[in-house]
Amino acid sequence: MSKLNEPGLQLHSDVLVIGGGPAAAWAAIAAAERGARVIIADKGYLGTSGAFAASTSGAKVIPPLKELRDRVKFERYALGGHLSVHAWWDRILDVTFEKAPKIYEWGGYEAPVLDGTPFRGLQGPETMRIMRRQLKKVGVQILDQSPALELLVDEEGAVAGARGFQRHARRSWTVTAGAVVIASGGCAWLSKALGCNTNTGEGLLMAVEAGAELSGMEFSAHYAPAPKHASVTKNAYYRYASFADKDGNILEGLTKNGHRSTSAIAKELMKGPVFVRFDRGTSDPEYQKMLRMVQPNFMAAFDRANINPFTDWFEITLVLEGTVRGVGGIRIADDDCGTTVRGLYAAGDAATRELNCGGFTGGAGPNMTWAIGSGNIAGAGAAVHALALGSKALNRVYHATGKAGLVPAEGNTTPIDAAAIVKGTQDEFLPFERNIFRTEETLLESLAKLNQLWKEAQGIPAQENPHQLIRSREAVAILAAARWAYFAGLERKETRGMHKRLDYPKLDPAQRHYLAVGGLDTLWTRPVPVAEEVVPEPARPEAGVHV
Repeated sequence: MSKLNEPGLQLHSDVLVIGGGPAAAWAAIAAAERGARVIIADKGYLGTSGAFAASTSGAKVIPPLKELRDRVKFERYALGGHLSVHAWWDRILDVTFEKAPKIYEWGGYEAPVLDGTPFRGLQGPETMRIMRRQLKKVGVQILDQSPALELLVDEEGAVAGARGFQRHARRSWTVTAGAVVIASGGCAWLSKALGCNTNTGEGLLMAVEAGAELSGMEFSAHYAPAPKHASVTKNAYYRYASFADKDGNILEGLTKNGHRSTSAIAKELMKGPVFVRFDRGTSDPEYQKMLRMVQPNFMAAFDRANINPFTDWFEITLVLEGTVRGVGGIRIADDDCGTTVRGLYAAGDAATRELNCGGFTGGAGPNMTWAIGSGNIAGAGAAVHALALGSKALNRVYHATGKAGLVPAEGNTTPIDAAAIVKGTQDEFLPFERNIFRTEETLLESLAKLNQLWKEAQGIPAQENPHQLIRSREAVAILAAARWAYFAGLERKETRGMHKRLDYPKLDPAQRHYLAVGGLDTLWTRPVPVAEEVVPEPARPEAGVHV
C-alpha cells in the first residue's frame, strides 16, 4: 500500500493549483479574484523554488499596436515551423499587458512606462517574493514543501483533486477540489541546470495517468551553454562570445544571425573542449557594468571562480533545459487552457508552448509571457468550472490515478531502484548525439532501453520515508517524459523547429501539425491540426522609409 493512503492532511477547495512558479501563482491569484477558494501546493517553498526564482526573465509587455505586436509574433514564427497560433499570441499579449505591471503595484514600485520599449521585469526572487505576499493577501492557502504525486478522478472521469506528501510534516495530504491547474513546470531530466532540480515532470505523468494528452514533446531537446564550472544558463550573453578550441584556435560558425548555434556548439563539444570569452563589442567598461547588472547571478559564477569573462577564456558545456525552455507539455484543448480531461487545466512550462512558440524555444520573454497569460487564463477557467459545480464537488466519489513509482503493478515484487532509473534515462536522453542529432536508428535503440526501464519501474517503490517515495515518483516521471519525447520524435519524420532528424533533414509542409502523444505501458501518437493557416509575414519597410 502506498504511504499516500495513510491518514494525513485532508482539505477541500474550489481550485487546487499544483506548482510554485509564476504561472502557478498567477493561476491561483486569478482564481481567487473570481471568488474561488484556492489552495496552491508547491514542491518546494513557494517563491524560492524553480527556474524563475533562481534567475530572472522579462516579459513581452506590448501595447495593442499591430506593428509592435507583429514583431513579437513573427520573431520566431518561421524558426518554430509555423506552428504558433497568432490568435493565442494576441490573447496572452493582452493578458500580459494588463497583468505584468501589477507586480510593481503590489511591490510598491513605480510602474514602468508601457510604450512598446523593452520591458524589463524585476529579478526572479523579488518577483516571487511579491507574488507570495499577494497570494496570502487574496486568501490563497499555501502548502509549502508539499509535492503533488497523483491526481484524483471521479466516477465520470473528471479530475477531483490531488494527493501528495508534506516533507516537513512527514504526512500525506489530500485536497479535493472542483478543478485542478497543473503549473508544476517542465522537465529538465535532472541535468543540473540552475533552478531546475524541481522540474522532473510529475505534472506530465499525473496528467497522462488521468487521461490527458501531451503535445510538442518532440521539441524538448533544448540545450543551453553554461560555464563548465557552474550551472547557470544565459543564452543572451553568448552573442558577445568568441569561441576557441583547447589550443586557442578560434572556432568560426558557432553563431548564426547573431545568436549561438546549439547544434554547431554540440558538434565541436563532441570533438573536444570548447572555450569562450565575451569580447565582441564589450570593451567599454560601462557596457560591461551594464551586463553585470542585468544578470547578476550569471556573473556571480565567474566572480566566485576569479574569472573575468570579458578578458579570460573559460570552458563551456551544453546543459539540457528540456521542456523548461523547450516546448512540449500538456496539450491545451480549449480556450480556457483546459485539457482533454474535465476539470483539469494546465499553464506555464507544464503546458505545451506550441501555441505561442511553435516548435522552437521562445526564449525568456515569450516564455514568461506564456506563463503570465496561460496562468491567468487557466486560473480563471478553473474557477468558473469549479464554482459551477457548487456543492456537487464535495459529494463526488473519487479514486487515485497514480501508478508507477507509487504502487507496484499487480504481481510485481521487484523493488524499484530509483537512482538506476534516473541514470538509465539520462544515459539515453542527455547525450548530444542521441537527443540533438536524431535518427530512426538511435531513437529506436534508446526507446528499446527506455521501455525496458519502464517495465522495471513497475516494481515496489521504496517508501520507508517520504524522501524515498518522492524520489521514486520523480525517477518514473523523468523516464516517462523521455519515452514520450522520443516516441513523438520518431513519428515526426522531418526537421522542424528544435526537432532535428539527420535522416529527414528537411521540413515537410505536409507535417505542419501538432503531435498529440500519450499512453503509459503502450505509447501512442496522432496528428492534431494547427488552428490557423500559415500567416504571411508583413513586408518590412525599406531602409529610409518611415511608416
